[in-house]
Amino acid sequence: MKNKILKNISLYAIGLLILILIYFIASIIKNDSYFLPGIDLIFKSFIELIITSNTYISLLMTLLNVLISLIIAFIFAIIFASIAYRFNKLYLILKPLMSILRSIPIIIIINVIWYLLMMENKQLVLYFSVFSVLFPIIYEAIYQALTAIDKSYIDVYKINSNLTFYIIIRVYIPLVFESFKSSLINSIGLGLKIALSVEFICSIKDTLGYYINRELKGYDGFSKTYAYLIILIIVMLILEIIPYIIGYFYKKYQKKMTLKKIEELELD
Repeated sequence: MKNKILKNISLYAIGLLILILIYFIASIIKNDSYFLPGIDLIFKSFIELIITSNTYISLLMTLLNVLISLIIAFIFAIIFASIAYRFNKLYLILKPLMSILRSIPIIIIINVIWYLLMMENKQLVLYFSVFSVLFPIIYEAIYQALTAIDKSYIDVYKINSNLTFYIIIRVYIPLVFESFKSSLINSIGLGLKIALSVEFICSIKDTLGYYINRELKGYDGFSKTYAYLIILIIVMLILEIIPYIIGYFYKKYQKKMTLKKIEELELD
C-alpha cells in the first residue's frame, strides 16, 4: 500500500514537472508577463498565499461546500440506487432523467438553477449545482456496483440472515467499494471544479472561487491565479489519496474481525 502511494506520488510529481517545463517554454515563446508571468513571480505569489490565513479559510469554505453537496448527493444516490436495484422498473424510469443531467453542460445547469432560485440564495445555487451533476454519476456507479455483486454471496446472506445495518456494513459496502472507489475520486474532483465555478460566477464571499475572481479582475497579472491553481493541485492530490487510505484501513479492520471470528470458532 505504502509503495503504491509513493509510486503514485512520484508519477504525479513527474507530471507536474512536465507541465512546469511546458509552461516555462510557452512563457519564453509568448513573452507576455501579464498572462504568462515568470515562474519566479508565481512562486512568490504562492508563498504569499500559503502564509496568509485567508487562503486557508477560503479553501476550507470551498471544501466544506463540496463536502456538504457530496454527502447530499451520496445519500440520495444510495437511496435511489438501492431502490432501483430492488425494482428494475425504477431504474428504467429514471434513466432518461439521469442521461439528461449527465449530458447538460455544467454552465447551463448553474445558470438555470441560479435563475430558478431568483439569485436570492447563492449558497443554495452552489449546493443544487454540485448535486445536479454528481447525483447521476454517483447513482449510476452505485447501481452498477450493486448489479456486479456475485449473486451467490447475496443468496448466502439472505438464507442465513435478514438485511440489517450490520450486513450492509460488513457485506454490501466491501463488495461495492472497489468498484465505486474510482467514481468517488472522480466525483470529488468534479465537485470541486463545479463548486469553484459557482463561487466564481456567483461571487460567494470568503471562498476560493471568489478570491480567484477578484485576482482575475486585478492588474497584477495571472501570477496569483496560477498560485491558486498550484494549491488546488496539491489539495486534489491529497483528496485522491484519502479513498485509498480509507480502503486500506477498512481492509485491515475486516482482516482483524475475520481473525477474531476464527479464534472464537477455534475456542468453541
